[in-house]
Amino acid sequence: MNKPALLHAIIAELENELRRQQAANAQASAGATDGEARAETKWDTCGLEASYLARGHALQFKALAADVHALRAFSIPVFSGQPIDSGALVEVELDKAKVLFFLLPCAGGTELHVEGRDVTVITPESPVGAALFQKKKGDKFSFRAGSSGKVLSVS
Repeated sequence: MNKPALLHAIIAELENELRRQQAANAQASAGATDGEARAETKWDTCGLEASYLARGHALQFKALAADVHALRAFSIPVFSGQPIDSGALVEVELDKAKVLFFLLPCAGGTELHVEGRDVTVITPESPVGAALFQKKKGDKFSFRAGSSGKVLSVS
């Protein structure tokens, strides 16, 4: 699998999410400042709740924008014979199923379907990422009670 193309697809997915977050923030902000949202009684919190929602969207947007910036600057290393680290595309057998992970410094949880395969982005801080970190092809790993696997390939 072409890792630079995969990274590009992940960035594109995050940019789409940025646009969705921006639209959601604009909608929540408009709801918070709309004249209809003004409190009519001390128990009427519609406008306040909309402002909290807008702030949450703004914080998510900021974190997502930082991830996009970090991934644009990320240089994908080559992993021939090297232990798993950020930038590794790792195929594992996990609970008798083959799974493909792309270990990146951010954007964990992003899932894509590329070249006929499902790919999940994990970070070194995630349970699976921590279990795979510094492993090599053929190594076994476990990351929580009952879940174990084997590294099939690292590229």
